[in-house]
Amino acid sequence: GMGGGFVMIPMMTASRGLRLTQHQAHGTSLFAVGSTGLFGALAYGIKTEEGGDDDNITNQSPDTITPQTQQQGLVELDIALALTATAMITARFGAIASSKLSERSLKKALGAFMLFVAPLVPGKKYLDGWLEDKESIEKETIQTQLQSDIAKQPSNFERLLPASFIGTFSGFLSGMFGVGGGAIVVPSLVLSTDMSHHAALGTSLCAMVAPAMVGVLTHAKRGNVAWRVAPSLALGSAVGAYIGGKQIGLHLEEDVLRGGFGVLMMVLGARTWRTA
Repeated sequence: GMGGGFVMIPMMTASRGLRLTQHQAHGTSLFAVGSTGLFGALAYGIKTEEGGDDDNITNQSPDTITPQTQQQGLVELDIALALTATAMITARFGAIASSKLSERSLKKALGAFMLFVAPLVPGKKYLDGWLEDKESIEKETIQTQLQSDIAKQPSNFERLLPASFIGTFSGFLSGMFGVGGGAIVVPSLVLSTDMSHHAALGTSLCAMVAPAMVGVLTHAKRGNVAWRVAPSLALGSAVGAYIGGKQIGLHLEEDVLRGGFGVLMMVLGARTWRTA
């Protein structure tokens, strides 16, 4: 559910890699992030009204991503658009802020950010367990209220407002660090909504496309996009994103996805911080 920037940037700045400057790596990474988001979202599929209720798709058991679910799609387009609307605005400011930092400061900040987000998604499992007792106590009261009142669906405003707030922060961080923002979007969605991790992954990928392009344009005006490598990087990312989403991501259990997310961020964050 990420754009791949956390992996690409260390490789592009490595002495045995492309040897780009830290600022060039962040700007160039965003170019590939756009293609990653687009093709990754296509792999997860757009959720349609015909796909059924959220209980059948978004909230289903983590271990039961069936062929029918894949056909119905997991990307919640309205949530993705709400994320995108605010992220496009703040991505520009993030890219501007990035250009004002020194190479070392920018690399240190990226490493610290990766270490910060590493435990967020795996930690949801333990948070759910902590809340379980409280929810069971309130369950009977809530069911009684639902039976006595007309079932009320949240308005579009109430449903999309949290996503807009999440997009505000993810867009800024996307523009600043050259990543897709999935490191913020995925944990935020799974912690603040009832979306499954698979649905949050697909929605995050969809939401990162437009903000990434805004960030690219802002970085390009400051000479921080290496156009000699950007197209090839984007092509490889597109292929990897589609295969990763279609053939791997949908078939892994949520605990595996969460654990993999946390370990990857921890290792890359520590390495980035240490080499700054």
